[in-house]
Amino acid sequence: MKFRTMLLASAAVMFAGSAAAADLTNPFYLPSQGNFASDTTVSYNRTEHDHSKDKDDAWSAKEEITYGVTDNLAVFGSIENEFDSEGKYNNDHNFNYEIGAAYNMSKDGLLAQIRGSYATFNPKDFVGKRNTHDRWQKSLNADIKLGYDMGEGLIPYMMYGFEGQIDAADREFDQYAFAGVHKYAGNWAVDGGFRYDFNTDGKNSNALYAQAEVDYYPVDNLALGLFGDYYLSGSGDVDEDYTTGLRAKVEF
Repeated sequence: MKFRTMLLASAAVMFAGSAAAADLTNPFYLPSQGNFASDTTVSYNRTEHDHSKDKDDAWSAKEEITYGVTDNLAVFGSIENEFDSEGKYNNDHNFNYEIGAAYNMSKDGLLAQIRGSYATFNPKDFVGKRNTHDRWQKSLNADIKLGYDMGEGLIPYMMYGFEGQIDAADREFDQYAFAGVHKYAGNWAVDGGFRYDFNTDGKNSNALYAQAEVDYYPVDNLALGLFGDYYLSGSGDVDEDYTTGLRAKVEF
């Protein structure tokens, strides 16, 4: 009897978890208070330039951990490794680090999220101590998202973000804007739209990309996905540029 009671109780807990399952891939998702979320990605990028036979191939892996301080406030940290797929770096241990926080707001279906972070990397890790005198490179990053929950898991949204170098003589200031739609249907989710990258800090460069992601939920707290973007047009010498990758996101 006790074993049967345990099975029934476990089934009830699983059913309750399923009914309250979160959309881990929602652009406004943050883990609930006291919970963690792990976001693991592996990606590949190929860039080809006009009037050149050179092709840049880049592989990277990233792990981001987020903790829900409250249901609307979370802190996060990530580490990313860029592999030496082109022989440009000193080794295969080329790390980028980032820490930050995100805050959600909502009212009558309107959604907003503010996210800010500090990122850094050591150029000596990438090219060796003998090949550069640069110290740790640092940047402040931020983005704001605005969306509307139309019900049935459908959320159109837009986003603006920037990455600005600090503690450097020639400070870069890169910006981007995105407009898209997210759809969640219980055991799958899709997200797609257009991203516009631009820089008005003396370079006046721009690039337009189409990007999309498809995710599947084998269980309520795990999403497995494919994502990518593709270069459409821009002001630079890029002939072709695309990124594709795999994602595993889990809440615990």
